Amino acid sequence: MFKKALVDRKKSLTSELFSFLRLPVIIGSFLLFFSLFSSSALALGTGGVGGYPANPDPSIKYSDSWFIYSLDLGESKDDALLVFNTSDEAHVVKLYPVDSIPSNQGNFALEAEDAPRDGIGVWIKLSETLITLEPGESREVPFTITIPQDADVGEHSGGIIIQKSKVGEVSGSSGASIVTRVGIRVYETVPGEILKEIEIVDFNVQLVPSQNQKPSYDITLVALNKGNVSLKPKANLEISGWGKIDYKDFEDISFKKIKMFFAGQEGFPIHFFTGETLSKDWQLLRDQKVTTRWQWPQPEFGRFTFKVNLIYEGNDGETNLETKTIAITVIPWKELAIIISLFVLIVIFFVAKKLLSSGRGWKLYVVQKNDRLTTIAKQAKISWKKLAKVNKLRKPYSIEPGQKILVPPFFASSQKIKTSTDFGELSPASSGSDQRKSSRRIVKK
Repeated sequence: MFKKALVDRKKSLTSELFSFLRLPVIIGSFLLFFSLFSSSALALGTGGVGGYPANPDPSIKYSDSWFIYSLDLGESKDDALLVFNTSDEAHVVKLYPVDSIPSNQGNFALEAEDAPRDGIGVWIKLSETLITLEPGESREVPFTITIPQDADVGEHSGGIIIQKSKVGEVSGSSGASIVTRVGIRVYETVPGEILKEIEIVDFNVQLVPSQNQKPSYDITLVALNKGNVSLKPKANLEISGWGKIDYKDFEDISFKKIKMFFAGQEGFPIHFFTGETLSKDWQLLRDQKVTTRWQWPQPEFGRFTFKVNLIYEGNDGETNLETKTIAITVIPWKELAIIISLFVLIVIFFVAKKLLSSGRGWKLYVVQKNDRLTTIAKQAKISWKKLAKVNKLRKPYSIEPGQKILVPPFFASSQKIKTSTDFGELSPASSGSDQRKSSRRIVKK
């Protein structure tokens, strides 16, 4: 028995040791994998074909990924693009420069090959436009960028496109059958007076219905870069107000939480919206008009305001632009209809109760010998207090033979007694002494 327990303990220790050593092994394998492939992963490429600047300048940020220049008018510079093929098959690679294109969402984009060119696309002259790369081969492709004398002061952007195809897909000497393309960015800033200015063009909040999901608010901001360099503003959407976004916390309400709230041990179990800020980073090329959007779910109820603060680095330092403030009110029509319906039912209940206690619709009854208030009330299936109240009887609540009082109609119709039908539906005020003065009686048969 002892020997078996010892064996089991040995197996347990071995398993624990293996579990302990497994984590470092996994981490080490991950680091080894990352170190082997990090160099190719950092380069811009797709499907094993890509490229990056061949001569990056350590003093210029991002120059290891983009071509960044500050050449004056008429100045030229020789540089090179390093193109690589890390796939296991040969590729024919086509190279050509293009201008950048304004993107409506604020992203950097490059023109198509056949689009007109008047900037970077014509300033760069490549030494080769069609090369063949064997598996694992890389090659430098020299080029020259020349800034024309009539170029505008400020930033100009574009890129060098790398397109690939398989060797067998090349057709003639004009080019290759395109499979994919990637672009290496090129930024050139012509020295001179730099203008950094953004204008807010439009700001709007609109409710967008949805068939399958809850409606949401589409919040749009349109801004225009009126400067001559790219700007990177930060847009902060500030949503203020008070209301309820959803009813999810109602599902978690319990007696325990309510008890802890009154004991001061926990906050109020139902949470209301008090405000939030949603931020976005942009990139606006010169002369670019950009639209950015936020989606915000429609709340259950409340009043809310929307405003955007746009922050960017202007000529005089940090610049802050504000949009107009837009306010919306969300009315919970369904919940409101339920509350109103309940209120109406409560009102109807109390009105009916008041009408019943007023004696309206009751019949006149002539008190007989040996009749008592409690006896009549019991036979009428009402309380004697209600009967006394309707007939305005006071202490000691005594009634006399021949006295006329109001009783429920089903009680009056069941009695083989003298009653009056000519009096109609007398009010309680007509009972008592006034009733005794009446001499008209009809015996109900």
